[in-house]
Amino acid sequence: MKTSPSSNATKPAPPGKKPRGRPGLTEQDREAALQAARALLAAEGLEGLQARAIARKAGLSVGSIYKLFGDIDALVRILNLETHTEFSAHHRAALDALASGDTDVEARLLVLARAYLDFVLANGARWDAVLRGSRRVEGGRPADYVRSEDGLFAIVESVIAEMPGFSDPALRARAARAMWASVHGIVSLTLANSRAADPAADAMAQIELILGAVIRDAGHAQ
Repeated sequence: MKTSPSSNATKPAPPGKKPRGRPGLTEQDREAALQAARALLAAEGLEGLQARAIARKAGLSVGSIYKLFGDIDALVRILNLETHTEFSAHHRAALDALASGDTDVEARLLVLARAYLDFVLANGARWDAVLRGSRRVEGGRPADYVRSEDGLFAIVESVIAEMPGFSDPALRARAARAMWASVHGIVSLTLANSRAADPAADAMAQIELILGAVIRDAGHAQ
């Protein structure tokens, strides 16, 4: 019996010959790669974020990592924004946890400082990646990152708005950044170099000195 020409289209490919093309990458593949990258970053820092290591941990090919994210720098920016967003939420939650009647400005500032310290203690490698990745790059920092950073400063500004001497918005903005930089510097240097038995307590004692001086100075200026 003769075979009709149209039946050739249904014949299987010859043995050993693979169909052309390959399945596209899915959202599940992307999330698997992100989960692997998050784990590597937390455990090994930026040095651990190698395409081969991420691919192996996620069960993907090295080429798939580049197809999903373009390059490792782009992946780092995604992870850093996640960390920054979590960092902001951590500070807002610390303030929200205060009793509704606790309006003492110095106490609220110290709560924010302690929240900074606790986050760094729990997420050292991730926060280090944020700091290293925040250096100015070609084209400037991503807009989402800038908005997140501005949101952090706004938290501090909202607290010191209640202090005498900070009625001027421009002064509040400068003061918020100055206090934030002081807390950051103290935490970074003290955790790495303190000779105290409890470096975290040492850092908080130094922070109290600085914030107390700022508050007293603002009060006198008023």
